[in-house]
Amino acid sequence: MSPPDKNTPSSDFERLFDPLAVTSDSAAGIVADPAGRRIVYASPEFIRAIFHVLTRERSGLWRDVLGRTGRTCGLELAIGLDRESTRLGLPTLAELPLETALAYLERTFAAHGWGLLQFDLADTPDHGIVAAQLSHSYFVAALPDSHEFVDAYPAGLLQGFFEHISGEPLGCVEVACARRGAPHCRFIITATERLDPLAPLIGHETADAIIARLKA
Repeated sequence: MSPPDKNTPSSDFERLFDPLAVTSDSAAGIVADPAGRRIVYASPEFIRAIFHVLTRERSGLWRDVLGRTGRTCGLELAIGLDRESTRLGLPTLAELPLETALAYLERTFAAHGWGLLQFDLADTPDHGIVAAQLSHSYFVAALPDSHEFVDAYPAGLLQGFFEHISGEPLGCVEVACARRGAPHCRFIITATERLDPLAPLIGHETADAIIARLKA
């Protein structure tokens, strides 16, 4: 999904989504994103080490810790985009059409190497549901030996981003995972109280069946 032409921001803002705009100072050992913030690449070995430590510590700890981490990162990501928009005299995310704001998030996922994110807003107007699909998930690729739902971080990031642009408390759950044999990782974003009763069904019913329950 691409932002409509009328909402296309300045070239300075566009650089935020350009992986070629990342700078590297090998003499200092520093890599920075287009906004000048320092970044560190997380290798698959690093992710696997965190996964094994957390899963051995307690069942469900990976999902809890990575979900909360992702939510905080999603909030900070949205706040950072708003800050840059304000600096350039552009509309904030909440002032843009939803499709445009989500296009920026799709491009952020791709620029950071988290995978190809795509949104489906077909059920948003009538049912208050946003669906998202993630292909080539970094966490699926980094954790080949896991048989769990591994995308707690992307789910948390989606939650935080949507909470910021909506100004409301929301939830996000992964309802299908490529690590469990699904064609793509799939997520649902809606009010938390609507998602809580569905938790026991995740992994036992298809994503389409769970979405159908929400729409019933």
